[in-house]
Amino acid sequence: MKLIHDSWANKVVDYPMFILQYKLKRLKIELQNWNKNSLGNVHNVVLLKKGLLFGIQQTLETASLFNIDGLLC
Repeated sequence: MKLIHDSWANKVVDYPMFILQYKLKRLKIELQNWNKNSLGNVHNVVLLKKGLLFGIQQTLETASLFNIDGLLC
């Protein structure tokens, strides 16, 4: 909310429709930068998490083949 407030509070002098257009474009850029800086590359994070999940599934399948109950604690 602070990011939005700060972006919108900056003064722009021109025609009202130009001011609205300019503020929306500036806010879009600031939100994109915030998204990159706070969340990182979401696609890479999803791929990493899928890899971790696959590894866990493989471990559980291997454990069930050998009846190792200790891994399920």
